[in-house]
Amino acid sequence: MPEPSEAVHAALAAPVPAWIAEGKSLAAQTDERLIDSVLQGRTDAFGELVEPHLGYLMRLARLRLRDNSDAEDAVQQAVLRAFYNLGRFRREASFKTWLSRIAFHEAIHLRRKRTFARFRPLDDLHGSTLADPAGLPDSQIQRTQELERLNRALRRLPEKYRRVIQLRDLHELSVAATAHSLSITVGTVKTRHYRARKLLLRSLAGGK
Repeated sequence: MPEPSEAVHAALAAPVPAWIAEGKSLAAQTDERLIDSVLQGRTDAFGELVEPHLGYLMRLARLRLRDNSDAEDAVQQAVLRAFYNLGRFRREASFKTWLSRIAFHEAIHLRRKRTFARFRPLDDLHGSTLADPAGLPDSQIQRTQELERLNRALRRLPEKYRRVIQLRDLHELSVAATAHSLSITVGTVKTRHYRARKLLLRSLAGGK
């Protein structure tokens, strides 16, 4: 049997990478590093954090909703909620598991809204949709601060996008009801809603 080469000896003698020694995958290590970056104020890192998981989230949402448009809505809302609640992630499970749980709850919530949709008065604004999906208790002060932050972000949106967010997400109107209320087409509602959520998430990430 031939003697092992010097390269083999060197490889065997090399220290085990920390992420292997700790039993964590490289992806998990990357997630934790990005989470720390976001929590330390580098909010642009949030996009890097969620991007690798978006394909899986879409597949998960489609299985529950059987509709691509609804699945996109659920995933967008899950990402927004994850950003909003990242400080509460206790890292007892992987970030992917936590994010998937949020997306699952959003898909269930959306399916219930589609099944039992009902009209709500436009002045019935509330923040119940901001409840923590993991079921963690919220303090009144923290909730108030979150609502104020969301309201500031909403006020920065152009009116046509702000109205769509208010009707679709705060009042939970269907696409058809929103289109009727704004006197626009269903397709326009979907386009504006998609763009509005992207702008809102960007505004929240700016931390202003």
